Amino acid sequence: MRLLIWILLIFTLAVGFTLAGKFDPGYAILVYPPYRIELSLILFTLLLLGVIVLGAGFLRFATTVLSLPRYAREYRQHQRRQEGETALLDALRADIQKKPKVVELAARRAIELDYQPQLAALLAARAAETLHELAKRDQYLELANKYKTL
Repeated sequence: MRLLIWILLIFTLAVGFTLAGKFDPGYAILVYPPYRIELSLILFTLLLLGVIVLGAGFLRFATTVLSLPRYAREYRQHQRRQEGETALLDALRADIQKKPKVVELAARRAIELDYQPQLAALLAARAAETLHELAKRDQYLELANKYKTL
């Protein structure tokens, strides 16, 4: 429906310009010494409209180009968050499946990506205890406590 309205509006403007050009003997004079340009009023209006449209398009293009770094930064953050979420879910899945080595690796990846680091550290500590690696368990518990206070 919106497209139909735009098409009707464009055709109405075209007919209006044609009728105005047919019955309007006016002209515009642009003077910049030593030059002088005479244009029909309709041509001048169309040129002015074209300059406005091109200017608006250039401004939109420039705004888009200038906001690209922000879009790229947001995209990288989104990707990092998704990777962290996947790593944490893999750690939880492996914990349910009783695979402590996989739990520790996935939880360490989630900690590196800073996605729910306290939960990931607790999962890694539990996996390290299951593997009887008490030194690693203590490191993960200290890490979980550090994130608890933040």
